[in-house]
Amino acid sequence: MSVQAWFSSGEIAAQPGSQLTLQLSIQNLNQSAESYTIVPAGLNASWTAVERSSITLFSGIQDVVDVVVTPPEAPTTSAGPAIIAVRVVPLSEPDDAVVAEIILSIQPFDDRRIVSLQPVKRARRRATYEFMVENHGNELASCRLKLVDTSERIDGSFDPPAVGVVPGGASLVQFKAKALRGSFRRATRTLDFEVEAEQQGHDPCIASMSLVQSPTIPGAAIFRVLTAAALLGGLTAAWFGVIRPEIRDAATDLVDERIAELAPEFDDRTAPAPATTAVDDDATIETANVGDSDGEPSFIRLTVDAPILGTADASQPIGEGITFDMTDIRVENSLNDTGIAQLFINGVQVFQWSLSNIRGQYFEPRITPIRLQPGDNLTFSVRCDAKGTTSTADTCSTRINIGGRTRPA
Repeated sequence: MSVQAWFSSGEIAAQPGSQLTLQLSIQNLNQSAESYTIVPAGLNASWTAVERSSITLFSGIQDVVDVVVTPPEAPTTSAGPAIIAVRVVPLSEPDDAVVAEIILSIQPFDDRRIVSLQPVKRARRRATYEFMVENHGNELASCRLKLVDTSERIDGSFDPPAVGVVPGGASLVQFKAKALRGSFRRATRTLDFEVEAEQQGHDPCIASMSLVQSPTIPGAAIFRVLTAAALLGGLTAAWFGVIRPEIRDAATDLVDERIAELAPEFDDRTAPAPATTAVDDDATIETANVGDSDGEPSFIRLTVDAPILGTADASQPIGEGITFDMTDIRVENSLNDTGIAQLFINGVQVFQWSLSNIRGQYFEPRITPIRLQPGDNLTFSVRCDAKGTTSTADTCSTRINIGGRTRPA
């Protein structure tokens, strides 16, 4: 052996991506001067660079050459021991070449990434995201997947919930997202969240994603619906509060005026079929023989609003100093309610009608004039069984118009 070479250290730790300078000692054992070529050798020669690739030594002389080693920060740089070798070749005797070796202890490093294939998706409530968990470090990554949403507006599940990725490998994961709350929206809403791959003792890797929710009910549609509802409500209020009462009052006044004009001309020929009529046989009712020229024409109008399944009445006394000869009776059931209507004189029933047989108006035919003395009391009583099918009121509204003549007592 004409040359000897060795490193000053036996083993040294190295971090991938960092640079180490090692000192290689070379001694000429030959009896004459010799030139040497120094080249990296072994499996990791690509990591190694020699500052002086050629030196000349006299006999017995020793020199030191710097060897720079740079382990790459890549998944292929496995953690653990690695051998760095340098070959020293004498130019005069190449077969006497020697190899100097040193063991590097390569340290582990982490480089984990989440690469989202769809970082932003548009949906009303649910969406499925796909992303890759990549391991660019030099040791196995065993990660659990986790949702990070501080606003608590997103929920979902991972498939699979955990992955194991070898150095330089990647694994596909699906995240099925579901938006919480906010089922009705007038405008577009963006929900931002993060997914995280974590492993105890290692820094987590995080990726940001977004769910863009389109509006479920546009603001313009809400405005149009509210406007239409307000207009309809105004028309309804105007109908029930103003127009309908005015029409009914005008119609009632017109009917009353027409009846007043035609009452003296009413006879048996124009009378409709009678409703159910009953007179108390035990009561004594005073009748009178009157002519068209006796007394002044007079009308009494009584209105009763009886609650459903209830009874109500209205009364009218005869004034002092006059008598009233009752000659005409008209019952009004304009809403077609059902029930019983009764007319009493001083508490004695003289007429009874079934409202089911009266549609609109009914004139009591062939009435014998009945004389009422001063202080006598007329009472109109109504029992409401059911309101008419077209009625919107909560009561049965029934009227009676009593015609006759008054004269001094």
